[in-house]
Amino acid sequence: MPPHASHTLIHGELAVPAPVSASPSASVAPSAAAPVPLQASPARLPSLTSLRFFFALGVLLCHMAFIPGFFAGAATSPLTMVEPLATGAVSGFFVLSGFVLTWAYVPGERFRSFWRRRFWKIVPNHVLAWSLAVLFFAVTTAVPPTVMHVGDSPGAALASLFLVQTWVPDGGWFFSFNAPAWSISCEAFFYALFPAAFALLRRIPASRLWRAWAAFAAVTLLLPLLATAIPGPPLYDWIPVNRNSVWFIYVFPPVRMVEFCLGILTARLVQAGRWPRMRRVWTGAPVLVMLLVLPFLPIQYTLGMAMAAPLALVVAALALADIEGRSRYLLSPRLITLGEASFALYMIHFPLMLTVRHMLGVERTFTAATGAVIVIGLFVASIALSLVVHRYYELPLMRRWARPRASVGPALAESLALGAPLPDRREQRVFAGHAMSAAASATSNADGPHAARDFTHRPR
Repeated sequence: MPPHASHTLIHGELAVPAPVSASPSASVAPSAAAPVPLQASPARLPSLTSLRFFFALGVLLCHMAFIPGFFAGAATSPLTMVEPLATGAVSGFFVLSGFVLTWAYVPGERFRSFWRRRFWKIVPNHVLAWSLAVLFFAVTTAVPPTVMHVGDSPGAALASLFLVQTWVPDGGWFFSFNAPAWSISCEAFFYALFPAAFALLRRIPASRLWRAWAAFAAVTLLLPLLATAIPGPPLYDWIPVNRNSVWFIYVFPPVRMVEFCLGILTARLVQAGRWPRMRRVWTGAPVLVMLLVLPFLPIQYTLGMAMAAPLALVVAALALADIEGRSRYLLSPRLITLGEASFALYMIHFPLMLTVRHMLGVERTFTAATGAVIVIGLFVASIALSLVVHRYYELPLMRRWARPRASVGPALAESLALGAPLPDRREQRVFAGHAMSAAASATSNADGPHAARDFTHRPR
C-alpha cells in the first residue's frame, strides 16, 4: 500500500485503499495534519510496530543488566540508572495501547468480538510464560539472587494466572512468578473498560480535545506527587520508596488507566487533524528532558507515569509520519518483524533470565566484561525465542480463534494496526471477496435505507 493511502472500510469490511481527501473542504492549516476519517484510518502504522520493539528493549535492558545481580561490586551502582528506561517503556506501552485500539476501532462492533480478540492476543503468551515461571520455582531449590524478591506462593500463582495480582498491595503478589505480567494485569483492566472509556472520551468535541489531553497529561504529573504521601512498609533496600506507594503509582490498574486514556485522546487528536506537525528534535526533546530531570524529583516520578505525555508526543509524531509517507528508519522489515514479536519477547524473557541465572550459580557474580557478555547473550537468546513463539505459537492461535470465520473486517483492521503480519494469499482472497461484496452492496443500495454510512469524522 502506498504510504499516502488509507483503507476504506464499508460495513466493517476492508475495501480498496483510498488516499485521504485533499479537497478544499478538508484542508487545514499548514501546521496541522489533515483530518483522518474514523473509518478510513490506515490499517497499518508500521513505525508504531517498530516502536514496540524499542520499548521492549528498554524493559529487557533493566531486567537483564540489573535485576539478576550478575555484576560484582562497583559495577552494580551505575546500573540503577537504567530503571527509568524500563518504567518509561511500560508507560509507553500503555499510551500506545490506547492509541492503537482507538485507531483500529470499528463502529458498531460487538464488545464480545473486541474482548475475544484481546483474549487471544494476550492470554496464550501469558499462560506460556506463567507456566515456565511456575515450572522454574517448582524444580529449583535455591532462589536466584535477584535484587527484587519474586513471589512464589500458591495464592500469588493463582492471582497471577488470572491477571488480578495487581489488586493486592503486596510485592510478593504483584511481582510474582513471571514478574513482568503485572503490566498485563493492568492491560486486562484497560481492555475490560475500553468500550466505556472510548465512548466517554469520544463525546468530547474536537475543539476541546487539547484541553482534555492537557488535563490527563497534568494528572500523570500530579499522581506521583500524591504517591509520596502514602505511608507503608519498605519494599526493597535499593529503592527509597515504600511498598504501598509503589503499588499505588506503579501497578494499581485504575491509576495506570490515565496513561491508556491519554493514548485514546492522542489518537483522537490525530484523527481530527488537530495534532500539529513538529520537527523531530522537538518531538524527542521532552523525553530527553524528562529523563534528565527525573533524578532530581521524588522517586515516585521515576516509576514511569511522568513519561506518558512526552512519549505520547513520539507516538503521535510517528503515526503522522506513517500517514503522510514521511517515515524512513522505522520501516525496516526486520524492525517491524521484531515489533510484531515484542509481546512474546516481553512475556518470555523473565523465565529465561531466571533459568540462566540459576544455571550460572545463585551466589556467583561476574566482572563487568563477563557480565556484559552474559547480558548480550540473554538479549540474543530472548529475541530468538520470541520470534519462534510469535510465529509458531501466538500467530496460529490468533488466526484460528481470535475472530469468527464469518466476520473478518474489524479483526483485520485491528490486527494490522497492532502490527500483525499481512494475511497469507488464501486469507487475502477471502478478505477481498468480503470487501467486493460489501462494496457492491453499498453501491446497489446507495439511495435506500441500507446505504453505506458516511464514516467521515466531523469535529463537533
